[in-house]
Amino acid sequence: MFMLMTYDVEAKRTEKFKKLLRRFLNHEQYSVFTGDITEAQAIHLRRELSQLMIPGDRVTEVCAANRQNVVVNQLSKSETGKGEMKSTPINDHRYDYSVL
Repeated sequence: MFMLMTYDVEAKRTEKFKKLLRRFLNHEQYSVFTGDITEAQAIHLRRELSQLMIPGDRVTEVCAANRQNVVVNQLSKSETGKGEMKSTPINDHRYDYSVL
């Protein structure tokens, strides 16, 4: 399955989360991780996250059966901040064989 995971924790605890998530997923940006993972690996990751988390921590997980069925759009505003928001499709995740 394809997984996207993010976390929001106290700054002093980010390294622990980063270290754990890098064992299973690709580090994309700050607290964002993605990759292909088996169901068994996902269960193992969730179990380890459960032991690491404390009240107030927020972890978000998005899963899809495969990366081809995931729709990703980058949302942005112009440099001036005026006008409508721009939506640009991003399809790199569909062809990222580095995680396979």
